[in-house]
Amino acid sequence: NPADNKAEGAGTNFVTEGYEVVAEAHGDDTWYKVCKVVSTVEDLKETLSNGGSCKLADNLTIDEVLAVTGGDVTIDATDKTVTNTADLWDSTTNAWSLVSARETANVTVMGGNFKAKENDCYAVDVQDGATVEINGGTFIGNIHAVYVYEGTAYIKGGFYSVQQKYSDASKADEFVLNCYDANRANGTAKIIVTGGTFVNFNPANCQAEGANTNFVADGYKVVSETKTNGDVWYTVVKA
Repeated sequence: NPADNKAEGAGTNFVTEGYEVVAEAHGDDTWYKVCKVVSTVEDLKETLSNGGSCKLADNLTIDEVLAVTGGDVTIDATDKTVTNTADLWDSTTNAWSLVSARETANVTVMGGNFKAKENDCYAVDVQDGATVEINGGTFIGNIHAVYVYEGTAYIKGGFYSVQQKYSDASKADEFVLNCYDANRANGTAKIIVTGGTFVNFNPANCQAEGANTNFVADGYKVVSETKTNGDVWYTVVKA
């Protein structure tokens, strides 16, 4: 940990002001990523556009998609909210979500509340063969919370739901996670779930890619809990 190590004695800190360290578990190892602390939308967009990692200091209301096009990027939004009050959706520019991983990006999202404007966009999408890893947080979208057109989404934790439902009432919540059908069929769009809780959506048995679609990885299972309002929460745990 470059912010707290013993290189020059206990508590040595090599990290400059305005940056913080975010710890990520990778098997038996812990990776420490140095992230810029951002408090404005402009600073956040600039950091992401340069392939930099960031930690949010404040809640943010964005006016355009947070597109990441390259680099190993971490967005740590723990205890903060990212939302939009004006529509972001624009199919002509593939503007589909609050956060979009594109091109060669490898994006890790940690914590936070990503809440899309109702009847507008998704929370997270993946395009161009990029990768997203979600380790926690709340993701509220419309029709989809996470959508993979091309690339891979690793869902390792978090809480997922949709506020705008699918038009067919029998499938209202069946697309909380979803891939572009043709690309999932040819293997270029993948969702791999090893954690998380999903409202009224069973990631091990849904209709996203046809009846009985299973996004849950081997060695994991789903447990369900019915809430007093009738919602069913499906949580992925180790088998």
